[in-house]
Amino acid sequence: MIEFEQIAPHAHRITVMAEFRQADAQALAGFVKEQQAKGGGGNLLIDLTAMAGFSWSAVAEEMVHFPLLLKWAYGLDRIAIVSDEEWVRTSARLESALLPGISYQVYDDDEAETARAWVLEQVENPHTGAFHEIDVSDPKIAAYELSGRLDREESEKGVAMVRAKFDLEGCTRLLLVIRNWHGFDLDRLLSGEVLNGKLEIARKMERYAIVGGPKWIRTYAEFTSNFFSGEIRGFELEDQAKAIAWLSE
Repeated sequence: MIEFEQIAPHAHRITVMAEFRQADAQALAGFVKEQQAKGGGGNLLIDLTAMAGFSWSAVAEEMVHFPLLLKWAYGLDRIAIVSDEEWVRTSARLESALLPGISYQVYDDDEAETARAWVLEQVENPHTGAFHEIDVSDPKIAAYELSGRLDREESEKGVAMVRAKFDLEGCTRLLLVIRNWHGFDLDRLLSGEVLNGKLEIARKMERYAIVGGPKWIRTYAEFTSNFFSGEIRGFELEDQAKAIAWLSE
């Protein structure tokens, strides 16, 4: 089932529920034709959180109308896709990368309000700030929480915050609590500011605790401790107090 809703003069929301069928693909093509007749453009919020898959007949129907859909997409200003399925978000990011000139912003279901605000142009940045400083009442610990998707801007901001904290006398330990992890943008790896900042932090850091997040992040961080003098440990999200205690020793 598919529904169309105008949520602002310049924005629409498309909601897909249950299985996306051939009739839904036909309805989508009809909606696109109507929008093109009105001049196209605008912003689009696609809500896939209630979608339960798709039929191959729907895929075939979409392929029939692919030139129309592509032309319409090229005319849009902002496109946001919200889904609670990792394969859907990954597919959307891959599609965005493979279609020059079309850029999707992809969101998890707990970021739905952020996606809507961006589509409505209530905010300029597509994702809310990921880094937030937290207070652990110990001056030698720089403590932060990471929530959401980590892009280049947030990476540079986070590194700058830690460097500023480590410039304070006696601050040599770092706590990072990861909640609601939604991945990272690859272009952050190209930032010299991030790379140089991390190296400077590593030279000053005595201990680093990573709490929560995917297990592979903690495993990778613990592995990198072999190349620095500081000690790195990973903790489960429920063991935040243990991580702080270890940093405070």
